[in-house]
Amino acid sequence: MNLLKQAWIPVRSQVGAAEGRLLALEELLCGEEKWEIALPRDDLEMACLQLLVSFAQAMFPPEDGPALRKRVKSSLSPREFADGVAKLGDWFDLDHPEWPFMQSRGIKADEATPIQKLLIGLPEGNNHAFFNEPGEIRFLGAPATAIALFHQAVNCPSFGGGFKGGLRGGAPITTLVSGGHLREMIWRNVLTRESIADLLPIYDFDLSQDQPTWVQTIKSGETFPTSRIGLLRGLFWQPAHVNLIRAEDVHPCHLLGGSAGPAYTGFLKEKFTYTAEGAPWPHPHGALQIATKKGKREEKFLSFTTTAPAWTLLSEFVVPRGSKQDPEGSRPAPAITQFGRIWRKPLALLVGGYRSNQASVIERRHELFSLASGWDQAGDNLKHLVDLALKSRDALRKKLFYVGKGNKDKGFKGLGVGLQQTGEALFFRRTERLVQSALADVAFDDAGFNTHRENFVSALAEICQSIFNELTAPYAAKPELVPIIAVARAGLGTELAKLQQEVQTHGG
Repeated sequence: MNLLKQAWIPVRSQVGAAEGRLLALEELLCGEEKWEIALPRDDLEMACLQLLVSFAQAMFPPEDGPALRKRVKSSLSPREFADGVAKLGDWFDLDHPEWPFMQSRGIKADEATPIQKLLIGLPEGNNHAFFNEPGEIRFLGAPATAIALFHQAVNCPSFGGGFKGGLRGGAPITTLVSGGHLREMIWRNVLTRESIADLLPIYDFDLSQDQPTWVQTIKSGETFPTSRIGLLRGLFWQPAHVNLIRAEDVHPCHLLGGSAGPAYTGFLKEKFTYTAEGAPWPHPHGALQIATKKGKREEKFLSFTTTAPAWTLLSEFVVPRGSKQDPEGSRPAPAITQFGRIWRKPLALLVGGYRSNQASVIERRHELFSLASGWDQAGDNLKHLVDLALKSRDALRKKLFYVGKGNKDKGFKGLGVGLQQTGEALFFRRTERLVQSALADVAFDDAGFNTHRENFVSALAEICQSIFNELTAPYAAKPELVPIIAVARAGLGTELAKLQQEVQTHGG
């Protein structure tokens, strides 16, 4: 299956019947109908979008902002599409005899890995995050296989010890701009040549010299600078040696269903290493965090490392931080920054990623955030909203820890049980809708934003006090525990009042 020429994109129309079908890339980019991706998992839907964006980015980078806005409004012509496809030859054929898409021929492996392992989180080996039964997916059709192969290489933890992770690390967070329909979403995430020049200053857009890793292969043990990685090569970076095993007979896809067709039962994989030196490759779809440790500049792409929800990192996703004088900070994904600069509209932000323990997935996060107008010009206000919520959380945790431990110096007996983790989990659960509304309902540069912020922190305070009372109520029947509960409750009120004062100071 050639991804540039055949139908492989699982979609359904936004109008009329919602029955799914497979769409060819030309029909999507050259047609006028409004489609949406139709996959049974949100992480694979986002990976499919990212794959489509990467194709459009490599073949059709607009010159500047006006050209990009025009591209969103009008489809490609068949001639334009054909010219773009001609630049890539047969590099994106899943079964090519010499350079199959994101694969390596001649792999030596003692045994085949079941195809289910290619779908991140399914229970082959010790990973049981999403499904209960190993072998649930025994046959995977070509469309789902291509998406999963790309996703595994670009967004997921490695296959385990001895296998390299992607250019953004083992389990990076991906951030993309959403839109009204699929073609619009693709172009909203494609960088102009001007934006690419900021990321890759010496890149010349010569695709004959910018070949993917399965065509211009990496030698085992090779050391090279990340600055040598071109745009196409980086977008489709395959860090592993993988070779798909095709079934001898046709079978329905166990993920997408449908009629029987070419299917894959597993893959061969082998360990190989290389060393990419220098700063991380500036991937367009991830936020970069910049810090100084022991006098050295350290850059890494954001990933989920705690149980905290995605909104806690929202300012890093959309607000640039740092300067020449103070280099520490963060750089949002270039696609997000460019959207703010070119469109100046409310932002529908797609966020996706995994929390992992080495090669095992612990948790999946794929969310949509709506940011009101002015988000790109009022970063301090956005960051302040997130900070207020986190400071409220901290105040609640601190007082729940205190009430559990007690205070021997003052003769206050503690509850003898730690409630802070339960309190934090309840806080995140009960503030999710509040935070989403605070970000979406009022423009960040609106005159009424200060009142909006005051109402927000008041609502946070009510939630914190409610959680504190709920968790400590079962212990209040014991007279010896009443003093520590009362003191902690008063302290929480004081901390939350300070946040009210901070809002007034910030607003003034």
